[in-house]
Amino acid sequence: MTNWITRLNATNYQQQYDAIQIVSKNVARSAQTLGFQELNITGYPNISNNANRRLHIREAVLGVIQPGDLVVVQFPMWTQLNFQAEFFDTIKGIEGVRMVALIHDIPTWMFTKGEEEYDRKNDFWLNQLKKFDLLIVANGKEAHKLQEDGVHVPMIPMQLWDYFYSGPRQEKQFKKQLYYVGGRDIIDTTYRAATPLYIYDRHVEKNVLESGSVTWLGRQPSDEIVSRLDGGFGVVVTENLIEKSNMNFVYYNQFNNPTKLSMYLAAGIPVIVPSKTYHASMVEKHGIGLVVDDLNDMDAIFSSITAQDYQKMVDNVRYWQEAVSEGFFIKRALMAMLRTLELGFKDDLV
Repeated sequence: MTNWITRLNATNYQQQYDAIQIVSKNVARSAQTLGFQELNITGYPNISNNANRRLHIREAVLGVIQPGDLVVVQFPMWTQLNFQAEFFDTIKGIEGVRMVALIHDIPTWMFTKGEEEYDRKNDFWLNQLKKFDLLIVANGKEAHKLQEDGVHVPMIPMQLWDYFYSGPRQEKQFKKQLYYVGGRDIIDTTYRAATPLYIYDRHVEKNVLESGSVTWLGRQPSDEIVSRLDGGFGVVVTENLIEKSNMNFVYYNQFNNPTKLSMYLAAGIPVIVPSKTYHASMVEKHGIGLVVDDLNDMDAIFSSITAQDYQKMVDNVRYWQEAVSEGFFIKRALMAMLRTLELGFKDDLV
């Protein structure tokens, strides 16, 4: 029996910096240390109306799978919907094969304003998830939301993404400043505080920079950012920065595991998250950052934080830094999956 895992490969140079590519690569890397073999895929063009090409691609990618194998699919595949559906059905059609989804994102929630915006019973993405034997979900909050939406498949929470990093790091100094690493154009802001906010992003509109507290540092490779951060706090999610997107991240970010969270932890700096996110209680409980709903409150918050307070948070982050940098959370979730499927343990299920 062979254990397989899909990996989404970039189709152009710029895509290698996208969160999707970084996470997919890190997941596959962790899985390989546990003996998994890769099934390499990409964002195949011109296949929506070409059934023969879709068939040939499936045969090429899935032809190595044998009866009784285990296939972990990084979900969604970010390709044509008919190809994805056929891909899953082909795997399920192989005798004795078990299929697990390791969930990156749930598009249904990304492109909606709330539950009233979609039909739970007939939604494409939710019905796709029902095909799997087990789901590795972001966290408990995502699991419970899926169950509310009618997806009753065994689920194991991952808690955090990993961010592999073994490069140089700076010593952390107490600095009253914020960092935000974005992937979408920032078109507006409600941020008016005096606390400096440094933004790594491909584009920031001029009006965002007019406050004087915001500095745009451009888009940089994530590993270079990790190597440069020498203090301050990493902003994971905030409604104070308005990004150009057709996705509703204000709603969706309460369920997912943001890649930025793991990147900041890998860099060794404390984080800032809103109260409605799953990770707010974790941040408070373990003292690895602050829970802040409005960044305009940072001036007042910083007035009561000392260098000793900051150093304590940095010390607490070190344990998490080591874990995410070495692939702990992905490997833990995959091991929990194997315990459940192979040995029948139920204690890891939500």
